Amino acid sequence: MTLSPSVDLDPALVDPRTYATRRRRHLVDTPYLLSLVAVFACVIPAGQIVPQLTDLGRPTTLVALLLAVMWAVSRLHPRMTTRGPQPMRWVVMFYVVAVLLSYVAGLARGMPTIEANGADRALLATAALVGPMLAFADGVPNRSRLDAVLRALVYSAAIMAFIAIVQSSLRFDLLHYIKIPGLSSRDYGTGVPGEESARDGVASTATHYIEFGTIMAMTLPFAVHVARFSGTRTQRQLGAVSAALIFMSIPMAVSRTAILALAIVLLVMIPTLTWRMRFNLGVPMLALVMLLFVVRPGLLGSVRSLFTSWGHDDSIKGRTDDYSIVGYLFSQRPWLGRGQGTFIPTQYIFLDNQWLGHAISGGIVGIAALAALHVTAIVLAAIAMRRSSAVADRSLCACLITVQLVAIAVEYTFDALAFTTFVAVFSLLTGCAGAAWRLLHRERDIRTVAVGRAE
Repeated sequence: MTLSPSVDLDPALVDPRTYATRRRRHLVDTPYLLSLVAVFACVIPAGQIVPQLTDLGRPTTLVALLLAVMWAVSRLHPRMTTRGPQPMRWVVMFYVVAVLLSYVAGLARGMPTIEANGADRALLATAALVGPMLAFADGVPNRSRLDAVLRALVYSAAIMAFIAIVQSSLRFDLLHYIKIPGLSSRDYGTGVPGEESARDGVASTATHYIEFGTIMAMTLPFAVHVARFSGTRTQRQLGAVSAALIFMSIPMAVSRTAILALAIVLLVMIPTLTWRMRFNLGVPMLALVMLLFVVRPGLLGSVRSLFTSWGHDDSIKGRTDDYSIVGYLFSQRPWLGRGQGTFIPTQYIFLDNQWLGHAISGGIVGIAALAALHVTAIVLAAIAMRRSSAVADRSLCACLITVQLVAIAVEYTFDALAFTTFVAVFSLLTGCAGAAWRLLHRERDIRTVAVGRAE
């Protein structure tokens, strides 16, 4: 029998148990590797890397690089590639071209060895950033597998939150007992706050407490989504427990960035909920806040002091003092910048602002490319939301829009793309917007991998 390669029905549209040859579920497929990125990013401590490598040797980064290679190879054969247009694919290509142009600009001006090494590292970091984006946007075959990846991310974030709660409330570091065979450890300092200070935030398995708080805020809406719309009762219960743990852990980061991210999540998500859902979520959240008074006395006061002492905070003054330096460096090379990865903080200054870092390293083109990633993901999620009438689909799209707004905001408060856990989660959720746009398309029956010919 000969099958026409022109149409590839998603098997779920025919019958739940009907699978064309190239639609069979394999043990290790793209969604499985995407789930590994989520699990490795949240569960394995950031300091554990493959020996003799930098932080690019983290398992999550290596899997992300593998996904980038797999996506590139899949584009070489028509039977392996996803058919149909994909806006996420084009905006990622724009971002990659912008990085390559800044790399060429750095070579043209001449770089010392340390900057040249940083530029080479930036190319690998870019591949690790876009790999999961492209793999998610093009490689997830159906909505069921998309939801499986999101559940893996939510459950992994819950483990990350639990570790932070133990660090903060019991001042006991579970990271000492997480030892992965074959990995070596880099010391990022203890994640346990001091005995006499409630001001110290915890980082859990992340590199920094700001990164940790941001990750928790970004995954919170997805935890609520899993708790509401998962297919089984067990999955919904695990989602509810995950949402509670993630919400409780955000104040324990003791970070203005984390509170800002949480505020954005609430402002965007609450209007999308019914009054009943607002009540069902509001009452447990209020109870969890009250529980924090018991679990960590003085914590909420410390969080409040972050904003009441705004005018006397040295970190705020340090950020504003950087503007004149950034303006001078930007004016020298405004279009393509000095080259991504060449602005070495230990050699120059630390910039707690990803947008300013992109202005120096990538110039106007680099800023436009990063902004295009965010805007494209928001637009794709908004289009998918408009097309869909299902409550679960609209909830997913609202979560995807929220996470991009959070990312745009927090990139003003720290150099987010320098932190590998943030990069992994951001990459997954940005690629998810492309997958949602594709899977909720009106012509979704032909927007999958071609079956090809079978004899």
